[in-house]
Amino acid sequence: MKLSDVKLSRRKFLAASGTTAAALTIAGGLSSLKAVASEHEAEKPSSGERGRKFIPSTCAICVNKCGLIAEVVNGRIKKLNPNPKYLKSRGMLCARGNSGAAIPYDPHRLKKPLLRVGKRGEGKWKEISWDEAFKYVAKKLAELKVKYENRSTVLFASTEGFQEEFFYFLAQSYGSLNTVRHPTLCLASTIQGWMSVYGTYPDADMRNAEFVLMFGANRAEGLVTPDSVDFQRFKPKGQQLIYFDPRFTNTAAKADKWYPIKPGTDLALVLSLINVIIEENLYDKDFVEKYTYGFDKLAEHVKQYTPEWAEKECEVPAADIRWMAREFAKYAPRSVVYPGRRSSWYINDTYFRRACAILTAICGCWDTPGGVVPKSKIKLVKHDDITFPIFDMAEDRADSEAAADVLPDLIVKDDREEGLPKDKVSFLSEKDGSWLVLREAALRGKPYPIKGMMVYKQNPVESVPERPKTLKMMEQMEFICVIDTQMSDTAWYADIVLPESTYLERWDPGHGESGIWPVVAFRQPVIKPLFDTKSMHDIAAGIIDEMLKIKELWDDADPDEVEEFKETVVEDIFHKSTEEFLKHQVSRFPGAFEKLTKEGVFYLSDKPQYGKTRKPGFRFKTRSGKIELYNLKYEAKGLDPLPVYRRPKVEEGKYRFILGRHGFHTHSSTQNIPYLWEIMKENMLWINTREAKKLGITNGDYVIVKSEVGEQKVKAYVTEKIRPDCVCYIHGWGRLSPWLNLVYKKGGSQAAIIKSAVEPISGNAAMHETFVEIRKA
Repeated sequence: MKLSDVKLSRRKFLAASGTTAAALTIAGGLSSLKAVASEHEAEKPSSGERGRKFIPSTCAICVNKCGLIAEVVNGRIKKLNPNPKYLKSRGMLCARGNSGAAIPYDPHRLKKPLLRVGKRGEGKWKEISWDEAFKYVAKKLAELKVKYENRSTVLFASTEGFQEEFFYFLAQSYGSLNTVRHPTLCLASTIQGWMSVYGTYPDADMRNAEFVLMFGANRAEGLVTPDSVDFQRFKPKGQQLIYFDPRFTNTAAKADKWYPIKPGTDLALVLSLINVIIEENLYDKDFVEKYTYGFDKLAEHVKQYTPEWAEKECEVPAADIRWMAREFAKYAPRSVVYPGRRSSWYINDTYFRRACAILTAICGCWDTPGGVVPKSKIKLVKHDDITFPIFDMAEDRADSEAAADVLPDLIVKDDREEGLPKDKVSFLSEKDGSWLVLREAALRGKPYPIKGMMVYKQNPVESVPERPKTLKMMEQMEFICVIDTQMSDTAWYADIVLPESTYLERWDPGHGESGIWPVVAFRQPVIKPLFDTKSMHDIAAGIIDEMLKIKELWDDADPDEVEEFKETVVEDIFHKSTEEFLKHQVSRFPGAFEKLTKEGVFYLSDKPQYGKTRKPGFRFKTRSGKIELYNLKYEAKGLDPLPVYRRPKVEEGKYRFILGRHGFHTHSSTQNIPYLWEIMKENMLWINTREAKKLGITNGDYVIVKSEVGEQKVKAYVTEKIRPDCVCYIHGWGRLSPWLNLVYKKGGSQAAIIKSAVEPISGNAAMHETFVEIRKA
């Protein structure tokens, strides 16, 4: 079996929604991919609406937030088309985004509030009214506050989205400091690494870059706009892409050169590139002198990291390393080490990202066309006068207070431990937290009990490594509330599930999409809600209104602050519509609201934004005020101020389990959409042909993948496209919620076998530290 046998190529997938005809051509080749119109157009509209409308909004299938125009016929969605005026997505909408047209009509979606009446996980629910639901949630939150005299006993977990800020407002209204978000399972270490050099996290100008080094960020399948579009459709003539990944992905197929780098040695390669550029005087001397701090220390530090040394570590030829370094410097400043979205790999991931940022800096590839560029943003009007009470009964974050006890057990024991913090997460985000550290604190009851969970959109049962620990943590909870559009695995184990309206049925606030081409995105309903569902804004409003009726929830706050909270948050935000909230956000730009609702996007300029940090007197957000090749904060905290390579451990006789992305699904949220399920019905274990032969495994055989924390049964995909020392299967299968009927107990779950490991500088989960055994089932 070839990977191409999975019916739909990457090229076709990306091009599918470039035009309506193309999308329908692809869909016609798949048995269940009938046009949405054919399934719904014949149905009589319950609303009585007649006629055809074209309504602009924004996709929510993944993090990219691409522009769309919904074609609505007789009150029902016929198709989602790309918005040609939406700069960030280059006027495109991928087939995954187009599949969102089916979501409102999914018979398995959540339709009414559900209260558990049996044991957790038993699947016994009863429908209740929203008034009952709001009273129940407020009552449970009050009981936990009174019982434990600590509002932080409730954990608030969420993933990104336009309505997430209302969930965060709910957390602040209750007073818990234990909030935890998606970045701690994704790119927290990437952000920290780049910020430690530049004081900000930049974008890559893939549209103008001439030489690109990309490490595992599979942009042809893990879609990020505009990058995924630019490097395939709008790249400059002659652009060279050099790709490093243990797997031969679709990005590798698009690249000019692919290197199956040895896992965990990426830092060695980047340090050797810096070595060559400095040794051969290829760096940008003027830029280095004017904008950077610590070059002399860097130059001395990297002398040890020669290409010949690196070849032995990462299995990339020394001659090729020298060629890469010279080409990178030759095309600078239009050279890029791609900084884009990718989950943390290893416990020293922040140091690797720092090295990537340093390489771009010494060649002057900063804030200029074709380089890495600080994000620009259209500033929206905030409710600056809002007041949340300061509660006496709110302990500090558990993942901060318990880190000294927890971290040593979450850091892999090998040479890389040196240079990493053991007593605390060095740069813990107060809003994002650290999922693995916080979960471990909850399991140990340190520094205090965590006994409640409020979860918005996130699915920690399937997204957080070591699923047995997540389930054990949830068993300890006295109250779990999940807000979602579908019965996720986490919702399945909740006490109450509150159904959110889909993104096609609601208003969402404006969101400044920062980048080289900044825009403001929003959402407006393209159809009326089909069921008894509400937006997160209205759900938060209902819960807070009920909380205000319970005096025990406010007795540890200043009465004057509570009154200000009622006026500035409850009345000005939650007792007004999301549409009014949006109008306030864009009020400084005359005509912006009208343009958004008519055209689906607002921007001040369609020109890329460069050069704002190259102006005289600009001070970078670092301790020195310059680009820090040598980081002063790291030095003060006892961390390595310059990236130091230390060899990762290898477990003999086992395979390193690595993660990967593909273009068909978003994390664990889309596998039950029939149109996408038709493309990929089950995930498969990538295993090298030579290794499979040793184990007596042939293509399509079921195999057992076993780690130290669990095992899964999955089909084998025998291929030359992966290193012999690695295996991989894609995220989102092996699910525990029967309502996800297409993928329930089918395929393998990553969360069930990935062990808990933390990158302790940022608190990110280190996803590539698991070794597995493989045997034929």
